[in-house]
This record gives sequence, C-alpha cells and structure tokens, in this order.
Amino acid sequence: MSYLSIKRKCVVCNGEFVAKSSKGMYCSKKCFKRNYRRLLKENSVVIPKVKPIIIKENLQNKKYLSVKESVVYFGISEVTLRRKIKENNLNYVCLKNRFYFLKEDLEEILTT
Repeated sequence: MSYLSIKRKCVVCNGEFVAKSSKGMYCSKKCFKRNYRRLLKENSVVIPKVKPIIIKENLQNKKYLSVKESVVYFGISEVTLRRKIKENNLNYVCLKNRFYFLKEDLEEILTT
C-alpha cells in the first residue's frame, strides 16, 4: 500500500481524483470503460456493403437467372415474377431459399 497521494485529472471527465498509483489515468471504472469503448470505435474499420450492379449485357451468357437478374433482363416487375411462381407457371430451382430459373423457360412464358 502506498502512502503517496497523487492528484490527477481524469482523461475522460476531467474530474480531479487521488490516484492509487503513479500510472492512474481514470477516476473510476466507469470512465475507464467509456474511454475503452471510444477507442474501439475510433480504431474499428467499417467496410461498406456494396451491392453489385446488375447489367443486362452481363446476363447474355448465363443459362440460369435469379429473381433480380430476370427482372433486369426481361424488364418486368419483381411482383409479376413472384406471382408467376405462386401460380406454378414457372419452372424453377430453389437453392438456399433463392429461386433460379432457366432463361429459355422464362423467355417462353413471358413472351406469350
């Protein structure tokens, strides 16, 4: 136990306190946690999520199309496509809760 009384200013709240050691920087555990969280936020790297842009020219060579790709390729609304799925007019494959269509089947059904 130290008999020294070192007066310091807290880094976070600027309040004056008596440090227990020569390395004390915070007046309480609450201020320590606040500063720790602030440092975590400052040093964290935020990677923005960028959605790829679907272009009709890129879809020419694909045999199977997803819902979003088929909407762009055929110029129809997503609601229309999902309605066709519910009516069982479209042949599709469902992988991990995603619908994929054969492009030739879509061309036959949507052009008629």
